[in-house]
Amino acid sequence: MPLTVIVRSAAGESARLTFDATQRVVIGRGPGNDVRLPDSSVSHRHATLRSQGADFLIVDEDSTNGTFVGNVRVAPRTSRIVRSGDMIRVGLVWLELRIDQSPITRDVAAATRDLAFALVSQAMAALGTDRTTRVRVVEGRDQGKTLVLAEEGRAYVVGRAPQCDLPLADADASREHLQMVRRGSVVLVRGLTAKNGTWIGEARAPDGSDAVWRPTQMIRIARTVLSLEEPVSEALARIEGAADEALALEQEATVPPSPLELSEKHSTQSGLEDSAGVENQPLAVAQAVPASGGLAGAKSRIGWSIVDMLVMAAAIAVLALSLAGLVWLFRG
Repeated sequence: MPLTVIVRSAAGESARLTFDATQRVVIGRGPGNDVRLPDSSVSHRHATLRSQGADFLIVDEDSTNGTFVGNVRVAPRTSRIVRSGDMIRVGLVWLELRIDQSPITRDVAAATRDLAFALVSQAMAALGTDRTTRVRVVEGRDQGKTLVLAEEGRAYVVGRAPQCDLPLADADASREHLQMVRRGSVVLVRGLTAKNGTWIGEARAPDGSDAVWRPTQMIRIARTVLSLEEPVSEALARIEGAADEALALEQEATVPPSPLELSEKHSTQSGLEDSAGVENQPLAVAQAVPASGGLAGAKSRIGWSIVDMLVMAAAIAVLALSLAGLVWLFRG
């Protein structure tokens, strides 16, 4: 029976990934995980889900902030049986498990990458941080000129022709030299049969077919060099490379009071800052609390409620009457 992992947030369901029953599912913050959660409260390799006969088990992989089934913590390096509908907490992130006949996610690597990218993008948007992917001319006559890849799926053309989206003054560039398309977290580049070719890093970009352009690579068109600026990808890489953030006791005991966080106090590790300069603001994903109808009793109570006080008073009264009865009995 397939196993579905649903990422829950304050807004409801963020994403779902469905795995074959025989597959071991690794949950964590690192890029190699099957469920990739960009949050500093989640360890790089936090927990695993695996099948055992007709059952599914969750194992805590000695995580910093623990793995919980409902409000029960799974001991480090031990397993616990999970059922369909169970709510799982890893760090401050809530996951819902479903065991049913949902179709298997075909490309798990791409799906979990898109999940991580989307979560970071949503959080940056909530904070007003610029998330726009840009192409910048870093060498050549047009140095400093930029092209904003604002529309996903649109083909942007770079070349010498004035009608190009990024017109170049480089005489050795073709009139329409290359095109680029942003699809989610990926920018694809295609050469347009330019006489001097298009180079991505040390490799020539193919004419008539797409090649992935990564932020670590430069593109060279004749005497012009282009760089790719992807704020979301850069933020995601820094979050995934940061050390685990140990939760304070009150954070462990309650539903997360703020968005899943990599706060400004960790900027020396992550380099994340919001453009407005607000301090101690999280830059990871939206607050991960169970949706309505999710985990009951996840939020711990702090202090005494009126009902608690009434119950305690009744118990004291019963105890006093019992003691009075015993005194009366012995005196008699």
